[in-house]
Amino acid sequence: MDKRLIALSEEYFQYLAYAYPVMSLSDEFYFMPRSNKAIYHLDYLDCLDKEKIKQDVSCIKTLKIRLENIYTENMELETQIDWQLLRQSISAYLWEFERIKIWRLDPNIYLKIIILGMDQILNKVCMIKDNIQEEFAYRIQQIPRLLNEAKVNLTDIPLFYRDTAISIIKSIIDYLRGQSYLITIKRLDSSTFARLIKESIHSLYDFKSFLEKRPVKDTFIKERELLRDLLIDVFSYKRDLAEIFEIASEEYQNTLDELKRMANAIQPPKTWQEVLIGYKLKVKTKKDLLNLYRKQIFNLKDFLIRYELITIPEVQDITVEETPSYLKPIRASASYSCPISKDRRETAFFYVAIDSNKNKKIQEIWENIHQEYIFITAHETYPGHHLLDSVRRGIRNPIRQQIESPFFYEGWASYAERIIRESGYINNTVQKMIGLRREAWRAIRAKLDIGIRLNKISLSGAAEELHRLGYAPRRIKIMLKHYLLTYGYQLCYTIGKFEIERLAERFISQLGIRNFHNCLIEAGEIPFELIQKRMERLCEGNSQDIIQSGI
Repeated sequence: MDKRLIALSEEYFQYLAYAYPVMSLSDEFYFMPRSNKAIYHLDYLDCLDKEKIKQDVSCIKTLKIRLENIYTENMELETQIDWQLLRQSISAYLWEFERIKIWRLDPNIYLKIIILGMDQILNKVCMIKDNIQEEFAYRIQQIPRLLNEAKVNLTDIPLFYRDTAISIIKSIIDYLRGQSYLITIKRLDSSTFARLIKESIHSLYDFKSFLEKRPVKDTFIKERELLRDLLIDVFSYKRDLAEIFEIASEEYQNTLDELKRMANAIQPPKTWQEVLIGYKLKVKTKKDLLNLYRKQIFNLKDFLIRYELITIPEVQDITVEETPSYLKPIRASASYSCPISKDRRETAFFYVAIDSNKNKKIQEIWENIHQEYIFITAHETYPGHHLLDSVRRGIRNPIRQQIESPFFYEGWASYAERIIRESGYINNTVQKMIGLRREAWRAIRAKLDIGIRLNKISLSGAAEELHRLGYAPRRIKIMLKHYLLTYGYQLCYTIGKFEIERLAERFISQLGIRNFHNCLIEAGEIPFELIQKRMERLCEGNSQDIIQSGI
């Protein structure tokens, strides 16, 4: 490992850990590295003061210049990988904070810092520390300061961001009023803490009023140049936008064709939509649903080990729980939450969102999403996010240990679903069709991400395709707004999977399936063109420098 790169990376990680401790410990903010040292700043909420952000940007830009001065044409491959990863991470920060200025557009970034700042203490640190009430109190105390920064910073707020933020505010207030956190925080000065809670709730109401009065715009980033630059600078991905759109379109059409073929084979003359509508999840209670997911984690892990599809390291356990109320506005129907420490007492969380409507049975509320439970579990746990994060966190190389790439991260999790669909884990044809429908859904997202900026697809066209997959009109409207405002991220699933599939086609026959998967994830979430070079060297027998690199 190049000592200059390691020294510069430590300076970078340490700076962001101190400046943005919540964002640096959370996978909600893909543009931040997962800095190990952020755990030492649990008494602090990130500062988004406008002048301080300018100073932070200036400092990180200086680091980027220093990094670029290190680069040489004759770098060893492993050093080149470290350099490229560090450059990607720095570019991601600068992209969000200098070019897009997300802190001026999105009120949710402030609210997520509040929510996840509480969650890091209540559901993570509490497992490994006895005396956590001070950190929790410190973070609650800083809520008014952070929201005041938001009121100064926010200018042109997209309508969807505003509406989402108002929903999140309600969740935070309900949670603070409910005081369920007192189960975890047992030793507090009640009068002092009551005052802090009251001040925080007041500041949240004040922020809600501010958002309701602010002018909003119902728009999104349309410039194709911005998306192209994002792919190159932040993802190190150089395919032409038109080619990416064609890849997503072909994936979508091929998946629909396969769904039609399978439906015709098992239940003619029914359409594939009619076949899937008839599939019901056999659960009656919340406990049944959670146990269904727990069983899948065990079965998937066992299957991967038994058939030697990938090496499973000894890692922290994963706990399946209903999504906490204060996390529901920012978490999907099911989501993964990585540990923030390496202490074995802390667990990872696999959250499952369950509707609170007590007048309906579980299967009536969630039949369209939880019928995907096998693929959701594979995506979020084994062999998806939980396994990938566990491997990354065990890498000795500090650069690769602390940097994620959404392109690789979501591409791998989507590929993980393919592994369990095609490796014999699933024998039920209807379940395979459910997996294919998920692939079509992600392909539409990629098409929209690219196509709306190339004028190759309209919002109405994307809505029609989502409706064809079985989504309700009201949900489609929300989905489209969300996808448009998270541009560049939506294509990561389908296109990342596509690149991994290309590597699999070329290298599995030479490396074997387990070695291929191990090699793919053991070196960190690195750009695909560099993975290809690394695998070529392995196949040629030139692996000594890779072993010596300390991965």
